[in-house]
Amino acid sequence: HLDIAEFPVPLLLKIVANLINSIISTNDRILTSENITHFHSRAVPNIAVQAYMSRILKFAPFPNEVLLSILVYFDRIAKLKKNRIAISSLNIHRLLISSIVVASKLTSDVFYSNTRYAKVGGLSLLELNQLELEFLFLCNFDLHVRLQDMQVYGDQL
Repeated sequence: HLDIAEFPVPLLLKIVANLINSIISTNDRILTSENITHFHSRAVPNIAVQAYMSRILKFAPFPNEVLLSILVYFDRIAKLKKNRIAISSLNIHRLLISSIVVASKLTSDVFYSNTRYAKVGGLSLLELNQLELEFLFLCNFDLHVRLQDMQVYGDQL
C-alpha cells in the first residue's frame, strides 16, 4: 500500500521514470511508423527521462499526485481510439512537461506560471501553451483523477 501523501516524491519519480523508460524501450522497438504530433521532436533529446523529470521537480516542485495523475493520463490517451499516439523517445519529453503542467494545475493549490514551466522544460512559452492545449484535447479534457484511482496506480508501482 503506497502512502501517497508521505512517500518521498524523488523516489516515486524514479519509479515512474523507470516505468516510462520501459514503455519507451518497447515502443521504440515495435513502432514502425508513427503519426507525427506536436509532441514529437526532430531528434531524441540529450537529457534522460529521469533527469528531465528531476529537473522539473527541482525548479517547479510537485506532489506525488501529479506523478500518479500523469500515468492515468497516459493510460487514458492510449485507450482513446481516435488518438494514434504512442509514447516514444521522440515525444516523451514534451508529453511529460505538458502532463505535469496540467496535473499540477488540477491537483495542487500552488503551481507555477507557464513561463516558469517553459523555462524549466526548455521550451518557449508559446510552444508550452500550444502543447498544453494539445494535451487537453489529447485527453479529451478528461482530467479528473479520483483518489481511489491514484491509489490503485500507486499500489501497482
